[in-house]
Amino acid sequence: MNAATHGERGIVSVTGSEMARITISDQGPGISPDVLDQVFEPFFRADRARGQKIPGAGLGLTISREIVRRDGGDIRIANRPGGGLIQIVELPAVLP
Repeated sequence: MNAATHGERGIVSVTGSEMARITISDQGPGISPDVLDQVFEPFFRADRARGQKIPGAGLGLTISREIVRRDGGDIRIANRPGGGLIQIVELPAVLP
């Protein structure tokens, strides 16, 4: 949802064997490196100015990370070289 809302265009790929890897990349503005580590904090919004135009409470990534970690996986986010973000979700391919 974030890639579509903030990133102009999202591209999704799925790979893996023992761990399934879902990669979501977008061509948006990215996130300032000095706040990138905060994206999983509750109520955090990377660009407070967008808060007026795009609804949301800043809980989506917090909740997503909690769900993924409970199933033995993790989520990472980084700025892509050349612009935009890459989000990587890894989950066990077969849940116990």
